[in-house]
Amino acid sequence: MATNRADEMVLAGSAPAPAPGSDPVAHVHRGTSFIVLVDGAIVVFSAYLLISSLFSGPVVDVLSGGLMLAGLLIYAGYRNRKPWAYWPGVAILLLACLVFIANALYSLVILLAGGYVSNLLFIALFAWAALGSGRRALFHWHPAYRAGYLRQGPLTGFDLEDGEMLAACPSCLAVLAIRPTMLETPTAVPTAAVLW
Repeated sequence: MATNRADEMVLAGSAPAPAPGSDPVAHVHRGTSFIVLVDGAIVVFSAYLLISSLFSGPVVDVLSGGLMLAGLLIYAGYRNRKPWAYWPGVAILLLACLVFIANALYSLVILLAGGYVSNLLFIALFAWAALGSGRRALFHWHPAYRAGYLRQGPLTGFDLEDGEMLAACPSCLAVLAIRPTMLETPTAVPTAAVLW
């Protein structure tokens, strides 16, 4: 029984709020949806620069307006966990990763051609942004994140023995049944050694 009766009260006509921590994917999804918004703006701006260099006149306005609308629709759908927005959100993250890599390589070429040492800062920033967007994109291939995004509940259909739990390898995202008490520090996933 709760010590405060106000904790049990729900306003008439409203659904009770879920307990914090009841959805383990929610925290990751909130951060990823913000990154989709920021990366979407960067991808749309980069596409606008490309379109404006290739075309002129109202074609630029129509194409850039359409891209901006598409980016906002993908963000809104992704934020609200619409199934159709799952892979377009990944595409935005991967395109932004490519834009960041291209900018880092461009800064590296400028630096090697006798440019300013301050380009090292740009290389580091763009490489860090590419790494962040790439890692966020990789989340989407993990079955637990996909199930949480689609609100399908936890992974089911696994017959775990006593003391076992499901865990994902951080390098290859393989889902394995492990016994945490039997793990040692140098323990590695067999497929991770093949991938790296």
